[in-house]
Amino acid sequence: MKKHIKQLLFLGVLLSFSPLAHAGTYTINFEQYSANTQITNQYAAEGVTFVNAMQLVAPYNTVDFPPHSGSGVITNDSGNFDFGADPITVLFAPGASDITGWYSDPGGMTVTAYDQSNDLLGTFLGAATNQANAEFAISSLTSGISYIVISDNSNNADSLTVDDLSYNLTPEPGSFLLFGTGLLGLAGVMRRKFAR
Repeated sequence: MKKHIKQLLFLGVLLSFSPLAHAGTYTINFEQYSANTQITNQYAAEGVTFVNAMQLVAPYNTVDFPPHSGSGVITNDSGNFDFGADPITVLFAPGASDITGWYSDPGGMTVTAYDQSNDLLGTFLGAATNQANAEFAISSLTSGISYIVISDNSNNADSLTVDDLSYNLTPEPGSFLLFGTGLLGLAGVMRRKFAR
């Protein structure tokens, strides 16, 4: 009996590390961290990491850049408040579809989506928003989105905020095949042990 419990625990560990463990729908509302925190891998448990994102918490300039919900948003800055800031990059592991969010940007914004081979999957052009939020949405029917790049069209730091980022994590078809093969192998090993 102890052997069977150990085998089930081993299977549980395998499942927790599999790409399927992250599959599902997530929403990040950016309420968890204090102002000026660099957002990088804090949301890795939700299957995402960020590059060039910084947390803002009210009372930042909420008149021009209101949050969609709560008091927190992220902006396109790496912490040095420079002009010409790099865009926010959001990486999804193992892949994503149906990505939506809310933005505020008086210069307008662009979201581009790429697959693992860095091939462009789609683009969303966001109109300028003045003291308001607008929704962006991007999805891919042909392949999982590996990452998106959120750019401020006026190329200024702190003129783009993003809130309430939602997405579906979708493992690549190869992940399903590899995971299924591993489960079949494990089932075969367990069957042989039970037969003895």
